[in-house]
Amino acid sequence: METVPQSVWRWKIAAYLFLAGTGAGAVIVGILGDFAGYMTAAKIAIAFGAPVVALSTLFLIMDLGRPVKFFRAMLHPGTSWISRGFYIVSALIMSSGSVAFLWVWPFGSVLQTHQSLRFGFEAITLALAVATSVYTGILIGVVISRPFWNNPLLPVLFLISAVSTGIGGVFCIMPVANSVLKISRFETAAFLNRLESTDVALVIAEAIAIYLYLTLVFARAPDAARLLLKGQLAGLFWGGFLVAGLLLPLLIESVAAVIFEGSSPPLMPVLAGAFLLLGGFLMRLLILAAGIRSPLVVRTQFRVRPGF
Repeated sequence: METVPQSVWRWKIAAYLFLAGTGAGAVIVGILGDFAGYMTAAKIAIAFGAPVVALSTLFLIMDLGRPVKFFRAMLHPGTSWISRGFYIVSALIMSSGSVAFLWVWPFGSVLQTHQSLRFGFEAITLALAVATSVYTGILIGVVISRPFWNNPLLPVLFLISAVSTGIGGVFCIMPVANSVLKISRFETAAFLNRLESTDVALVIAEAIAIYLYLTLVFARAPDAARLLLKGQLAGLFWGGFLVAGLLLPLLIESVAAVIFEGSSPPLMPVLAGAFLLLGGFLMRLLILAAGIRSPLVVRTQFRVRPGF
């Protein structure tokens, strides 16, 4: 009988994991950019990341069906990773939102003139953003009955992907922000060039992580791995995630860094960013779809009466 993808957690949860990771990744990028002195670009990245994280929660509510059911699920942080994640993500929304509110708009002068206070806020927000990125991998990784998910590399993979998709989001939003806010392209070009070089390393690290992930999981969930590598999900995995989501942005960013030497055409980062975002969503969607249930093994001893 042909193995088919699981249908319990699908695109809504994938969208939740993707948007939470992308928003958190953009916040990480923005804060590290501010620490490195790229203040204008950092403001744009943080102002982009905070609402994206908030938007992600709507897809979780949609998946649970009713707001009442969602809030009931939040009441068990001792046993539920959905509940723990709610508090982690909520703290990130409040923290990153406060940084954006007091530094970007509308009261930007508050943290602009108090750098040490801003760095303190950002250090807390950075820790929450990393926790959110890792949590999105833990959320499904703790499900023991789905051995394809139950892998210690999953939080690492999601963290790498979160920062990479965060960079992709910044690539896409930066030209829009420059145009709307009348910011010179040269004011943010150095930051984008740094991100291109950084993301080349991240994409390579993500490719290695997915290879190691599949290697580790193949012995425990061979049917799930085959479903991804040569089953119903193979086309999306090879053509969508690996080629469009990893290889194409890697080529674009490498060309931008080597051939154009930091002065690539404005369209190149946007194109790379679009492919990064596509790859990040497909990676989460495919991992969810491949998480088929493992047969339960009954280990309790039992006796059969004579005559039966």
